[in-house]
Amino acid sequence: PGIATLAFAATGPGGAAAWPHRLPRRRNARRRWPWLPRVVFEITACAAAIGGITVFRTQTGATDLYASAAPVLVAVPAVIVALRLYQLLLRGLARASAQRRGIIGFLGLTRAAQAPVTLALPAMTLVLALTLAAFTGMVRAAVAGGETAVSWQATGADVVVASGQLGISPSAVRAIAAVPGVRHAASALMVPLTLTNGGQVVTAIVVDPASYAALVASTEGFSPVRPALLTQTRGLGAIPVLASPQAAAYLGGPGGSTIFAQEGLPTLRVQVSGELQSTPALPAGGAFIVLPMSAIRGVSEPPPVNLMLLTGPSIDMTRLYAAVQATMPGADAPTITTRSLALQELTGAPLQQGTFLLFTLAIAYAAALALAVMLLELALGAADRELTTARLATMGLTEGQRVRLVAVEVIPSIAASAVAAAACAIALPRLVAPAIDLSVFTHSQAPMPLRPDFASFMLPLAVLLAITIIALAHEIRSKRGRGVAGTMRTPGGRTGEKRSNRW
Repeated sequence: PGIATLAFAATGPGGAAAWPHRLPRRRNARRRWPWLPRVVFEITACAAAIGGITVFRTQTGATDLYASAAPVLVAVPAVIVALRLYQLLLRGLARASAQRRGIIGFLGLTRAAQAPVTLALPAMTLVLALTLAAFTGMVRAAVAGGETAVSWQATGADVVVASGQLGISPSAVRAIAAVPGVRHAASALMVPLTLTNGGQVVTAIVVDPASYAALVASTEGFSPVRPALLTQTRGLGAIPVLASPQAAAYLGGPGGSTIFAQEGLPTLRVQVSGELQSTPALPAGGAFIVLPMSAIRGVSEPPPVNLMLLTGPSIDMTRLYAAVQATMPGADAPTITTRSLALQELTGAPLQQGTFLLFTLAIAYAAALALAVMLLELALGAADRELTTARLATMGLTEGQRVRLVAVEVIPSIAASAVAAAACAIALPRLVAPAIDLSVFTHSQAPMPLRPDFASFMLPLAVLLAITIIALAHEIRSKRGRGVAGTMRTPGGRTGEKRSNRW
């Protein structure tokens, strides 16, 4: 105040007399640039949101706060851009619809384009609710995908039948493969072999190349097997094998290695024809080689297979247990492991159930908020729509045409909200992926990539759109008995008359 007083006194009488002339000039400047406060606010909001995203991503120890605030920070610029482009696009569509026959599209789009921004703003707040739904759906889908990947890594197949010392007889193999629900079945002989050049131990997996490759193709997360690499002949009579990177290093160079007879297998001259990062028969990984079954056919009494892998979405476990008991009774009955049980242990954990319950409640809250916003928008424009429909009734438009006109006027703001929410759903995975660690749900390092989830908000949006159209139709039908004259005499009608002269 003191500085202001000194400055006012320094101007003297002439300066004091000039103030009344400067104030109207400033008021005229405000009338000349009415958009300036809005532009300043929008730029400030965008800068604050972008700055918040940048600070949170570079700041350690604030990942939880960033993950919680990310949907809001991303939605702010999306809403501002959508509001800026909304009316421009509608004006272009209105000019294009003027070339067509009929008045519904042109009149509805023109009224929507000329509506004040305050009427479109409630619909734009849908972006925040839809972005929240997309965020929760994205995280939930990532956790579910990670749990599925971990269950495959734990078992290797939907059902694993592992035998003891006696192995699985050929009749048991046929009976197990014939169980209803089994789509792919592969038997394998797994034996540990000691290499002569260094004493390292590798696990030999002897399989039928065709059936094993088909089974691997029906699993998730394992390296594909090319049967041709196990059937083509190699130089110097070497047997082609597929090896893990560790086993390939043990076996040496391209010349191949010799594995002397052991564990019921003959002396083998093997050569690596390809590498496998992982395989269903040994999901834990390690040093392993995959050999074709033809490598041991020359043995007088080849050892029986001791592992069977089955895949199928609905394997009849009752029939499977019955087939195993009928073909291999006794104390050496095989061990049966199912992937569904491993997946159930993950999904049934208290942490997962509590988190998914919170996700469901968050989506329900977002849907309720979106519905409240839509009802608010309909209430704000009810008086103007009532006067418009009354005038259109005097011009000969039917009730159905009036409903379509009002729908064309209201739906563009909802469509703009959907586009902005889709942009947020696309941006969220890239922005929040470095700050979210979902391994706590699976207790493993299985990859859980975040991907845009459109289904989580498209279904609520479709329901909201249907409710909006039904509400508009009910609003028009409820005014049917009031009459045009009664509508025009109401204070709301006179107010709406001033706002509706533009069309």
